[in-house]
Amino acid sequence: MKKQLITGLLSLAVATNIFADTKTNQDEYFVSVFDSRVYKDLFSTPEVKRIFSDKNMVQQWLNVEIALAKAQADLGIIPKSAAKAIEDAAKIENMDFDAIRKKTNKVGRGIKPLLGQIKKAGNTEVKQYLHFGSTTQDIMDSATVLQVKQASSEIKKELVNLTLVVATLASKHKGTVMLARSNGQDAIPTTFGLHLTTYLMELYRNVQRLDEATSRLQAQIGSTVGTLAPFYDKGLALQKKFSANLGLKSPLAPWNPSRDNFAEIVQTLGLINATLGRLSLDINNLSRTQIDELKEGEGGASSTMPQKRNPRASEFMGAFYRMAKMYNAASLDIMSHTDARQGSPWILEWSIIPESFMVTAASINRAQRMFAKLIVKEENMIKNFSVSKNYALSEALMNALTKELGRSKAYKLVKTAIKKAHKNDGLAEVINKTPEIKKHLSKKQIEEVLIPSNYIGSAPTIVDRAVAKVRSELK
Repeated sequence: MKKQLITGLLSLAVATNIFADTKTNQDEYFVSVFDSRVYKDLFSTPEVKRIFSDKNMVQQWLNVEIALAKAQADLGIIPKSAAKAIEDAAKIENMDFDAIRKKTNKVGRGIKPLLGQIKKAGNTEVKQYLHFGSTTQDIMDSATVLQVKQASSEIKKELVNLTLVVATLASKHKGTVMLARSNGQDAIPTTFGLHLTTYLMELYRNVQRLDEATSRLQAQIGSTVGTLAPFYDKGLALQKKFSANLGLKSPLAPWNPSRDNFAEIVQTLGLINATLGRLSLDINNLSRTQIDELKEGEGGASSTMPQKRNPRASEFMGAFYRMAKMYNAASLDIMSHTDARQGSPWILEWSIIPESFMVTAASINRAQRMFAKLIVKEENMIKNFSVSKNYALSEALMNALTKELGRSKAYKLVKTAIKKAHKNDGLAEVINKTPEIKKHLSKKQIEEVLIPSNYIGSAPTIVDRAVAKVRSELK
């Protein structure tokens, strides 16, 4: 009975949290991978997290309110003394984030609580003229544009760095011969540098896309539904001054329900991640035990298998690509506004825009580290031709015969010879057992056909041309 009583009391204590650490930090209960104490460093970079932090978001809200007040003062809409008072009160150190959060829980937007904090820190003029003629969406949208521009600049910087790293590696390996594979099968010889060039050009185009998408971002200032009615005949002039104060383009028309520019940004990030996802699949496949042509220098150890060195960068880049696909699909939903605006798709932006940037930053960072330590096993690249019995040189053999036989006859001759070959025969044995082939090619010609480096065409020159273009544009 006594034992049962003790057991019952212990169960009750656990259930009522008697033994809970009352000093436990609230941060320990974060559930998102972006804020998790365990995982957060894997899913973003400090720079991009700072841009989308609460502190920077609120700072941009404050910056927008200040820019609005200054523009209004310059046009005589509000007194200059009021603009100065608003600027003095709208300081990040004057903001009580807990108070903003609690009131945001009630109204669903952070701007009304923010205004309350600014007014609390300001004088009578602040209370009278703050946020004059504006609306919550003006402030939040313009602030989001500022954050997106900051984040795009950071992503571009790191993407350019990655692109130039790949350019250097492609140039180094422009003549490094390897098997090209298509549809999972051996194809013909190529060079590792040429294969890297396919990544290089995608990355380069993604830099261009990011510039183009960012160039279309505009300030949002139009009052309640974009009419500028509170500002009478000064509305258009206010737009220009306000936008200039923020370093943004002035809108030609209101874009309250038009979210295509934000959708384009998210989709551009999706394309970057798709490139990195393709790259990660290739790296993973080429590092397979049976292929062993590449190896990540920063691989992750297995907890139980001593021989394993897992390709962690490829693994995470592949995961980020899949996450980016989710955001990409959601980006179309943020465009589903009705009338002058609709709350539901707008709320979606608050999640997918920051998260898209965070996973993109994390993926680029992984790719940079991976390429910096990538182990290229050139000897295995050559060895794999003989492992597959040199059949990847069949096209070279066919083309060597074409001069005398024509393409159609040469193709049929080689294909028939391979089809009749013994299962243990390689291409050299096939040639040796087919008199018709030997009749048209000399011993020296046959030897040259069986050397992979003799059938890489213009690959090194193509690499040089691509690398030169990318370096001239990005450096």
